[in-house]
Order: sequence, then C-alpha cells, then structure tokens
Amino acid sequence: MRAASTLVDWTMVEDDGTLTPRDIARLRARKRREVDRAIARHRAGKVSAGTGATKVPGRAFNRLEAKLARLLDEADVDYQWQFRLGRFVYDFLLPGRNIVEVHGTYWHADPRFHDEARLTPQQKRNRVRDIRKRFAATGRGYKYRVVWEHDLEKGDVRVEDWC
Repeated sequence: MRAASTLVDWTMVEDDGTLTPRDIARLRARKRREVDRAIARHRAGKVSAGTGATKVPGRAFNRLEAKLARLLDEADVDYQWQFRLGRFVYDFLLPGRNIVEVHGTYWHADPRFHDEARLTPQQKRNRVRDIRKRFAATGRGYKYRVVWEHDLEKGDVRVEDWC
C-alpha cells in the first residue's frame, strides 16, 4: 500500500502513519515562526527569504540554502533569496551586487571529490549550467561566489567577509 502524502510546511512529507497530529502542528508552528520573522525583517526594511518580489512560487529552501540563510541572519546581512537575473535564478543576492550560489557536493560535482572523467550526465549538465550562470552574472557586473556543501557542513563559511 502506498503511503499518503501530507501537506506540511508548504512541502509534501511522506506520511507512513508515523506523523502524529502533534508532530504536524509543531512543523506548521515552526514554519509560521519563520514566515513571521521574514515579514518582520521585510517591514524593518530588510529583504529576506521569500519576501522578495522575485521569489519563485512553490519552491522552498533546500537544506543547504536554509543553513546559509541562518548564517546570514545571524550575521545581520540583508539578502534576497531566489534572485532572478535574465533567464537564471540565483540562490542569494547580497548588498554590493554579490550573488551567492549554494552547490551540493554530489549534484554540482564538487571538483575536490568528483573526478571529471567519471561524472554522470546530470552532473555534466549541472556543471555547464553553473558555468553559464556564473558568466551571465559576472558579465552584468555582479560578484559571484559559490558556497560548497562540504564547506557549509564543516563550518568553513564566513559570511561577514562578503559585504
């Protein structure tokens, strides 16, 4: 029998019967607090995750973007999440025309861990798209920075130095 899906936090969670109503209520309350915080930042004149005019409808933070957003919030750095520039959407726009992309180790094939000769077709496509995005941004005068999953997980990311 197929597990039913439950709408929680505006994302789908596979519910195999282990999510209790209390768990679902907790997840929704946490998301509500996150949204309230974003609205408060927006009202204070700061643009935060999901409050910008270019937010992509229906797309939520992935785990890595959420971790970087927390670091930016802790450092009190203003940012716009999901910034559209031309045909590309970038993860974060920071003050001073700084674009920050968060790349996962596997899907974006971190060169420290993946041999060029052994990439999957999807990794190759992602690499080409990443190069095109970088050239599109730098060609329009933006500074482009990539934060790798490995560095983010190790805590080697210092957002204070970016602006």
